Amino acid sequence: MSAITLEAKKRELGKKASKAVRNAGLIPGVYYAKGKEPLAIATTFKQLRPAVYTSDTHIITMTVEGAGTMDCIIKDVDFDPVTEEIVHFDLLGIIEGQTIHVEVPITLKGTAKGVTLGGGLLEHIMHKVQIECLPASLPEHIEIDVTPLEVGKSVHIGDLKVPGVKFLVNPTASVVAVHAKRGRDEAAPAAEAKA
Repeated sequence: MSAITLEAKKRELGKKASKAVRNAGLIPGVYYAKGKEPLAIATTFKQLRPAVYTSDTHIITMTVEGAGTMDCIIKDVDFDPVTEEIVHFDLLGIIEGQTIHVEVPITLKGTAKGVTLGGGLLEHIMHKVQIECLPASLPEHIEIDVTPLEVGKSVHIGDLKVPGVKFLVNPTASVVAVHAKRGRDEAAPAAEAKA
């Protein structure tokens, strides 16, 4: 698990204060941690960018001017609906020994047998999944090798085994599947009818 460093400074809470922060070219945010008062912070886009625009989950080591250093993860990011610029972010503090609930990406590896040999189509159904784990067990992503998947077969949440990770999703939920191409399905009965 690679860490990202982030430098931030304290700010005042409230809409007026958030607007002033944005006018100063900074992005307002809030740091939350169990048993602690929320900490209103602000940082630059340059500082925040590596933590937001990534396909992996990272632990962030944040240094706040006057408040010290703390480990956290991205909890939520709000984007402007028109410009798509980051307008607000929330961070969740990590406390050693306490489990965290976090969403991690699911990545696929290999080429399914059902695609190369069976002419099927691979469908990546679930791209992210909610998990619970200790900070030390937090995976950057969950990788699934789809090579053995044949046409008509799928991988479900219940099939995934990641040490130290509990999935907070229905075990029967499909993550990835290989489907037969529609044209093939329709052509087969027609060919059988002619024979």
